[in-house]
Amino acid sequence: MLSLALPLPPKQSRVLALALLAVALLLGLTLLLAPFVLLHRHYDAAISALEDRIEVYRRVAAQSPQLKRALDALRAKDGRRFFLHNTAPNLAGAELQDLVRAAIENNGGRITTLQTQQPREEGRYRQVGINVQLFATTPNLQKILYSLETDTPYTLVENVTIRPLNAFRGFKPPPGNEPELSVLLDVSGFAYADAPKVDAGKSGDTAKGSEAAKAGEEAKK
Repeated sequence: MLSLALPLPPKQSRVLALALLAVALLLGLTLLLAPFVLLHRHYDAAISALEDRIEVYRRVAAQSPQLKRALDALRAKDGRRFFLHNTAPNLAGAELQDLVRAAIENNGGRITTLQTQQPREEGRYRQVGINVQLFATTPNLQKILYSLETDTPYTLVENVTIRPLNAFRGFKPPPGNEPELSVLLDVSGFAYADAPKVDAGKSGDTAKGSEAAKAGEEAKK
């Protein structure tokens, strides 16, 4: 079998050998440095992400005084006044009944029945509801609904059913006499599910004060 390879001159052989050596060194250097380059890029990306997060934290921290003022203003509004004062279901139901009864009777309505619904738990809050049947004229009913929706603690009128008492055809009330309506209302209010927690330091001071008072009474005896 004949070989087609031709011998190269010594000068070209040396050049070819140097070129192959350079390529081999370049490949080896690439394989050696590639992990370091990839690791460097990984750390660059991680550092960039951390810098962005720090910048976000700085912007949030810069808003701290404004947020604190807003929180103080919210606390000053006393949001608890919009909730029923009692947290126990039976007491909250009785409180809601008193509110609804006052709104109806103070605006010319007449209550016929009033029943408390089963309370519903809503996380931190408890929804207490009642069903009430009443008689009232149209202007007085408007006043009753306005009172229920604007007074505090807040109450919600969820359902309203209105029926005329004189529903026969051709009925006309006497002049100046507003006919009464039969009204069914579903009214609810919200209370905190648990009583507000007393600060441990204050409770401890109260306990110490009571103990000191008892000790003083025993010393007097």
